[in-house]
Amino acid sequence: MAEKNIHSEHRKRMRAKLQKYGGDVFEPHELLEMLLYFSIPQKNTNPTAHALIDHQSCLQLLESDTDQMQQADGVGPSSALLIKMAGIFSRRAILEAFSRDPLENTFQRSMYLYMWYRGKPASTVTALLLDGEDRVIENAVLSQGRYIRPESYGDLILSFAGQRGASGVILAHNHANNVREPSVEDIFLTEQIRKMLQDTPYAFLGHYIVTRTDCFMCSDV
Repeated sequence: MAEKNIHSEHRKRMRAKLQKYGGDVFEPHELLEMLLYFSIPQKNTNPTAHALIDHQSCLQLLESDTDQMQQADGVGPSSALLIKMAGIFSRRAILEAFSRDPLENTFQRSMYLYMWYRGKPASTVTALLLDGEDRVIENAVLSQGRYIRPESYGDLILSFAGQRGASGVILAHNHANNVREPSVEDIFLTEQIRKMLQDTPYAFLGHYIVTRTDCFMCSDV
């Protein structure tokens, strides 16, 4: 009973500190410790939080597989799913924040695509569709895991753009090897899509490449 009271009082103090000062005063493992209160009742979650995060970043943890999380001492299916859902919700919130305002420049478009592609399978190709005010309509998946012919990408883009009422189109894909350099195929695809869209109502706003640490437009390299 005494141990239960100790943990209860500690949790009460941590929550009061969070309410008073916000999250910036806490170390990452302390924030994770408090998150685990919801899946691990009446137990010291500090060691579990350390086991999860000491050798990786917060973002790496949120994008980890739930089976991998459960290898840490004290982490069961409920805790792993809670952490996974926290990552999904946080990413969705960031994307919604970007979507409220126009993506008017390369920086804004790069930031949106970088967040959208977090955790996506390698070789995912998309068409980011923007309306007449450069606001996001949808980031439509064109292919995943394999590349198709430029003509097929062009047909898919025209179909999606027409159905969604888009004004602008951004082609994007991710590099699994983290290389910040477009391949010959990337450059060829960029030019082919540019030509296919030049006599259509849809403005081609570039081809962006996403790596694990960056997002850039082909012409920026």
